[in-house]
Amino acid sequence: MLRKARFEYLYFPILLSGIASPLLAVANESSPEKVEEMIMLTVDKTHSKADLRTLPEDASTARVLRTFKIATGKVDGDKERQGDNKTPEGIYFTQGTIPAKQLAPNKYGPLAIPLNFPNPMDQVSGKTGYGIWLHGVGDRKIEDVRVTEGCVAFQNSEITSLTQWLQPNHGVVVIARDAAEVNRPEDVQGATKASISWVDAWASRDVTRYISFYATDFNNAGKSKGAYESYKRAVFASYKTISVKMSNLRVLTHPKYALAMMNQDFSGDSRFRSDGRKMIYLRKDAEGAWKIVREMFDNFMMRPVQFSTTGMVDVKAGAVAPSSEVSATVNGTQSL
Repeated sequence: MLRKARFEYLYFPILLSGIASPLLAVANESSPEKVEEMIMLTVDKTHSKADLRTLPEDASTARVLRTFKIATGKVDGDKERQGDNKTPEGIYFTQGTIPAKQLAPNKYGPLAIPLNFPNPMDQVSGKTGYGIWLHGVGDRKIEDVRVTEGCVAFQNSEITSLTQWLQPNHGVVVIARDAAEVNRPEDVQGATKASISWVDAWASRDVTRYISFYATDFNNAGKSKGAYESYKRAVFASYKTISVKMSNLRVLTHPKYALAMMNQDFSGDSRFRSDGRKMIYLRKDAEGAWKIVREMFDNFMMRPVQFSTTGMVDVKAGAVAPSSEVSATVNGTQSL
């Protein structure tokens, strides 16, 4: 008789209990607050600005670190095809940096930070194109808000500082027509609940319930939803015991879809173990239920950025700390 798998998850948002955490207080200038948190950048195309924000497990306590003036694509709207000069809208990860010596600095400034466009959901939608970057602006200041070929442009000094906040493969960049549509409480709560229930079904080896969280057009490495179900039934049955542990869940929602990412520690009997970052892309179905469209796994364990601030304020207040009052430390380096 198979023993029920042990299920453990740590630090999941208290949104699920219906009790919101109190907003974090503004730090006293004479006593800088030391914080360790995940970071995201929200790009607002309509208002030509980008907010560097904390990305806590309870999204309602997120705070703005800095706001930047930006420029985006020459053509309005969401990118659909290569060469349309539109800035894509979605949830992306940074992919390292490109130094000035490999660029045309008069056009791109001191460096560029590539994004993973097209991401898995872009590919589902059939989008084409490449080379979507966050980059500088050469020797000029940003004056026209629609000047790029689809990238997001920053002042040179500001793009340089972003490299310490947005680490390769960890920096999250959410691009939206209007940032007010990002992480709406009802969307975050719904996608979070679906993600936790999916993990629970997995840990319990309840294949029928587990597969119910997948969209009809789900595909994984060429396996349709039906083929994936058969594969998972065989995998589940191959172990006497399994352990599924998830921690540091973060849920991001966009008008088009949601992304839940978490650190995974999976083991089956004593012969197989995998740990890394699990990412599931979810989309609402016709009934409004969040369903998994794509599932990804990599070795980039989620890690926070450590920083201190004397002027950081709550997102809802709408204020922003001066750049000199916020600094980050990552791998021993510091950025303002």
